[in-house]
Amino acid sequence: MIEIRLAEITDLPKVAQLVALSFHPGGGWQALWRSFVQLGIEQDLRDRWQRERPHYHCWLAVLSTGRSTLCVGSVEVQLREIKGKPKPYLSNLAVHPDYRRRGIGRRLLHTVEASLCATYSDLYLHVLAQNEAAQQLYARCGFEVVEEGFTFWRERKLLLRKFLAYAPSPISSGA
Repeated sequence: MIEIRLAEITDLPKVAQLVALSFHPGGGWQALWRSFVQLGIEQDLRDRWQRERPHYHCWLAVLSTGRSTLCVGSVEVQLREIKGKPKPYLSNLAVHPDYRRRGIGRRLLHTVEASLCATYSDLYLHVLAQNEAAQQLYARCGFEVVEEGFTFWRERKLLLRKFLAYAPSPISSGA
């Protein structure tokens, strides 16, 4: 069974490995390059963990396999300046290639939304325009395009936003 939980600092190497595999999946010599990319990702994760707490969170989708656990999905959220105001910003939603199309990404998104809806009214993220699978997931989950732009490498990217519905917890009566 796959469990969604908050990451701990000791999980960051596994998260870095997953993110590197998800966003840099090439084999051969590219697999060698991925090791260097993974080290950079891990250092970025540690920097965000230390610099942006308490406004930085990372959730994991973890599969228990006997005595060990496998990180099959992850997502990060931190505050970013968007249109002049600090807004929750989702980044690095990654699902292991062997576990895609099983609802893990959707479960991670719902977990993030549930954790934010009592405090924030919306959630933002960027997605590359050519990443149609991710765009479909985000559209199914209620995200809409609010802006187009370009990455440093001149790739087209889309800024997406989702309005978060406030879901108050039930109040228990003293009866």
